[in-house]
Amino acid sequence: MKTQQISFEQWRREAPQQRAKSAEVIARLGPIRRDKPRDAEEARFLRSIGTPERLIGPVS
Repeated sequence: MKTQQISFEQWRREAPQQRAKSAEVIARLGPIRRDKPRDAEEARFLRSIGTPERLIGPVS
C-alpha cells in the first residue's frame, strides 16, 4: 500500500466525503457485538472503564 501525504487543508476539504463513506460502510456491516464468551474478570474490568455491554458480550 502506498502512503500519500496530504496537507491539513486537503484533509479538511475531503473530511465530509470520507465521513460519509465510513458511515455507509458501518451501516452495511450492522451493529458490532461480541458473541464469544469473555472471562468474568476481564468483563468486570471492561465495565469499570465504561465499555458498552454490547461489546463485552456473554461472560463465561
